[in-house]
Amino acid sequence: MEFGVFYLPAIGNKSELQAGMAGRRTDLYQRMLRNLSEQAQYLDAHGYYGIGFTEHHFHIEGEEVSTNPIMLDMYLGMQTENIRLGQLGLVLPCQNPIRVAEDTAILDQVTKGRAFVGFARGYQPRWVNTLGQHYDILADNNTDPERYEELKKELYQEHFEIIMKAWTNPTFSHSGKHWQIPPKDVFWPAHNVTREFGQGVDDKGILTEIGTVPEPYQKPHPPLFQPFSFSESSVRWAAQHNVTPLTIVCDPDICAGQFRACQAGAAEVGKNLDFGQGVGLVREVIVADTDEEAMALGRESGCFIWTKFFEPFGFNAALMRLDEDYHTIPNTFESMVDRGLTICGSPDTVNRTFEALFKKLPAEYFWLYTYNELVPHKNVMRSFELLTDKVLPNFTDKIQ
Repeated sequence: MEFGVFYLPAIGNKSELQAGMAGRRTDLYQRMLRNLSEQAQYLDAHGYYGIGFTEHHFHIEGEEVSTNPIMLDMYLGMQTENIRLGQLGLVLPCQNPIRVAEDTAILDQVTKGRAFVGFARGYQPRWVNTLGQHYDILADNNTDPERYEELKKELYQEHFEIIMKAWTNPTFSHSGKHWQIPPKDVFWPAHNVTREFGQGVDDKGILTEIGTVPEPYQKPHPPLFQPFSFSESSVRWAAQHNVTPLTIVCDPDICAGQFRACQAGAAEVGKNLDFGQGVGLVREVIVADTDEEAMALGRESGCFIWTKFFEPFGFNAALMRLDEDYHTIPNTFESMVDRGLTICGSPDTVNRTFEALFKKLPAEYFWLYTYNELVPHKNVMRSFELLTDKVLPNFTDKIQ
């Protein structure tokens, strides 16, 4: 099992966020960057798989200040040697897929093959609709919500196809519902140079193909992840396209269904996966010297964001059990702990919890949902130290 850290980069602690407009404060952002650097260097030195950042825009409230995860990846990549850096994930429907292919390839080249790439569909209309307004209906998710979700899925899959073509071909063309690459009848004045030193132009100087540069350092491309997969159809699609789905679903039976969907999707393209192979689990984990201390930290960190920010978007579905309406789930820290999304405790407690979890759900990847700054930096470092020394070596030989 590979263990990574998935940051939801809060810019400050609970009281600083409650003061208002924390996302715009340079002092808090600079402190966050310093702390991320120290944490990344520790994780790098002790064999963790990777560090991932979400993508969100306009978070003036300060709870997820991760406007450009690729730039944060680059920042930490220049300060580390072995750990992977990536996104969990870039929201494809409102991205320019060619820019994604270029930017992530640069990250992969600069870090000499330490990049991974994650793609998400997006759930926050404040910024998805603003940045994606040039696509019909993305500027309005209220008139026809079903069509809105359908369009996001269309864009996600077409953008994914374009990125794969860009990464794996010297030059390529694409004709889809939303993109024509290159556009029709583009005359290229430097066609003689392109014919001599490149390719992708006809004898009349009209572009027929384009190529992105640089190519990825890793061949055919960096590892791919998809957060968060709720439906079995999403998991199946991911497995069919060599993408590792990540799940925050907590019910073991529902999660096992996702694992089986991954196996089925892989089998459809000729790959045989063991139960749990090709899947990643995501849980908030805080380890402290005592259970009481860990629970107190958890109550003031992930719970604060989850109950105030994620729950209105329907994320309590992750806590749902079979045949249960997630609207009936208490929106409390106790629910998060009892249902397994949040794991807080001493090393002994966390060891026992992990042992029971991995016995039922032996995933290939485990991502530690980390609310930096909401958990004070010294406590984040202590949590990593206890995980490294007393917990994770019981489940992998890669953590040192």
